[in-house]
Amino acid sequence: RRFRSSTASGCAPLSWTVPVRYYLRHYFNPDFDYLRAKPGGGVGTDENADLYSLGYVQNVIAGQILAEMVPLDELEEEPDPRFVRSGEDFPAGANTRVDPAYPRYLLATAKGYVFYNEGRITVKSLLNVRRDVSFHTGNIFFVGDMAVHGSVRSGFSVQANNLRIMGMVEGGVVRARRDLMVEGGARGGSGQHCLLDSGGKLLVPFLEKVEARARGNMLIDKYCLYSTVYAGANMVVRGQMYGSTVNAYGSVHVGAQLGNRAAVPTKVYLGYDPLNIRHLEKIDQMIATLSQTITHLKAVAGHLPPDASEASRKLARLTAQREVIMRRRTELWTHLSQDETSLQSCRLMVAGTVHPGVEISIGRAFMLVERPYENVLFRLCYNDIVVEPLPAPAKAAR
Repeated sequence: RRFRSSTASGCAPLSWTVPVRYYLRHYFNPDFDYLRAKPGGGVGTDENADLYSLGYVQNVIAGQILAEMVPLDELEEEPDPRFVRSGEDFPAGANTRVDPAYPRYLLATAKGYVFYNEGRITVKSLLNVRRDVSFHTGNIFFVGDMAVHGSVRSGFSVQANNLRIMGMVEGGVVRARRDLMVEGGARGGSGQHCLLDSGGKLLVPFLEKVEARARGNMLIDKYCLYSTVYAGANMVVRGQMYGSTVNAYGSVHVGAQLGNRAAVPTKVYLGYDPLNIRHLEKIDQMIATLSQTITHLKAVAGHLPPDASEASRKLARLTAQREVIMRRRTELWTHLSQDETSLQSCRLMVAGTVHPGVEISIGRAFMLVERPYENVLFRLCYNDIVVEPLPAPAKAAR
């Protein structure tokens, strides 16, 4: 059998005859078994191997080489007899193809995970994890879409393109490059860092002691408590929200209650890109840390010339570093100021009770709620925040 193809440069067509006997060389582990995953992906037996990284899945991307036909007379290593084949095509399955320019290679045509399915090399774009993400699976990084049929346990992380968690996220870290849905809710606390990070929409029934980020819209079906939220577009909480800090580029709608009778700190910031706000917060932390160190060094070596000692040299170096970071902070604030043209469309709408103690910022305008409100919206008017009755929902046409 002979394969033919023309190269991109217009040279003479390539031709290659499938040898009568050849070795099928794999560029993935053909014996991989996700049910028996081991620390370090099954490589080595180091007692100090990371128990959270078991190599649960073999990722591939489109165009990646999966296997190669090697004539037996070209082999330098001892072949595995299971993969010595005679005069037949590649065992090619779904989402694979022979490279037209180099017919001895089998390529992936989609991103996903590679495995043998009924004797054929196959690539699948959707990964179903039919159990909890825990010590049985380790952390899971996947290049395609993923559905977790259980929960993400404390200390573990998952990352995928579009991601659906059918259970809870309990102190874990979940990242989706596109949309993220968590059907069971997310909860941190007791020293458990819990993070939801979505490159698109985020849908979740509740957040409690969680950091949640979404570049698109965010929908919380029940409540948002003691959490830090960054919404790149609009945010809806159908139930209660208190003890939380919310940064949203667009508008926020709360269905039942904002704040509580105990005046637990609840803050809503509207109108600025939350990614830039996060960057500013990190810069402020760096400046605070540097300033503390500089104050200490000034007490030790502030009276000495810059090159007099190691302490004075470090003082000069950190002072210069702080000046650079502060200039970056000023540039970032200038960029944020350019977003203020869209502030007039920002709204905080509460179809329920707003309790005293809630802090509201729209751009540079600030308001501390000092009395209860019912069914109101907050918006910007001439650089001040005003309170208005919430418009009644429009009736459907008969």
